[in-house]
Amino acid sequence: MKKILASLLFAACLGFAGNASAAVQEFGPDFARFTVDVPAEWTATAVENGAQFVKNDKSCSVTVIVAKNEGGANAEAIGKAVAEQAGMKDAKEVDKADSSYTCLGTIGGVQTMIVTMVEDGKFVVSSVSGQDLKASSAILDTLKDK
Repeated sequence: MKKILASLLFAACLGFAGNASAAVQEFGPDFARFTVDVPAEWTATAVENGAQFVKNDKSCSVTVIVAKNEGGANAEAIGKAVAEQAGMKDAKEVDKADSSYTCLGTIGGVQTMIVTMVEDGKFVVSSVSGQDLKASSAILDTLKDK
């Protein structure tokens, strides 16, 4: 499952294509739907188990994937596995807590931050890639469970 998730996340980070966006959009699998406020200068695209958001100038992308945590793995184990499978060889831990893990590195020469959260039998992996990680990660602040 982690390999599939990493592949999806990596493909979504590199596939900067999408459809026109609206203000608030809903995404995710049936067991974990979520809404995101998509800024006008971003394009949102549904991907398997989540969504990808790409700034219209292609300078940044944000991907959110939700999956069931059937094996009960912790956030650090999932985050490290996703980073490794996505090709992040220079991953550096930025933050670690009981239910979350954040690392920073490069994937395909692009600066990327991967944030993993584990809660209620599921995990959420968010990837923020591009030139301005801080500004791009603001999209994640609008993410809400449906």
